[in-house]
Amino acid sequence: MTTFSENEDEFHEARFAWERQYEKGYFLHQSIQHEMPAVAKRFKAHSVKSVLDHGCGSGRHVLYLAQQGFEVVGLDIAPTGLFTLLQKLADEEYASHPTLSDILQLPFADESFDAIISVRVIHHNRLALIQKTVQEMRRVLKPHGLIWITVPVPKGHDATDGREIEPGTWVPTSGIEKGLPHHLFTEDELQKLFQHFTILELQKFMLSHFSVLVEKPPA
Repeated sequence: MTTFSENEDEFHEARFAWERQYEKGYFLHQSIQHEMPAVAKRFKAHSVKSVLDHGCGSGRHVLYLAQQGFEVVGLDIAPTGLFTLLQKLADEEYASHPTLSDILQLPFADESFDAIISVRVIHHNRLALIQKTVQEMRRVLKPHGLIWITVPVPKGHDATDGREIEPGTWVPTSGIEKGLPHHLFTEDELQKLFQHFTILELQKFMLSHFSVLVEKPPA
């Protein structure tokens, strides 16, 4: 889910860090994000039918949204996560289209989806590439479409947590997320990141995460 065009070593380390986690069994059987039922209700009220789960992992939210009657496409860069999702879909007899891809170059036509969710995904990059990621999300979203994202809140990182590769962006040098960049957003940065959208909600759950819901204006 991460691309570092200016540093190939960083790119490959981050790219395969996700696959290593899934191969070890991490994140394969997580519960849904606690806001998900309310988000699904909001989607239904907005007449959403098609949803892209942007960085779906092993598919916890793909399954939940399929159960709620949405047409869901799950996208991730980790083959093991997507294979696990395929097994879950087969067991539950739900139709979906798991897609192996980097989030910076989405393999979908313009205005393909009514909504996009991205749970603890987009912060795993340098800020300039996060901005490109949001532009790509905007491209594949229909006018009046919704995006819901979550990103962690800053928690007092320092040099012992890893190395800072740019202001506000850290890469752990140990642990299960070794090699995965973490940009720690401020509320002002999130508002700027989504300045070309209508921000419907921006909530901060202390010591946990930001939750952001935005709408794409008509052209």
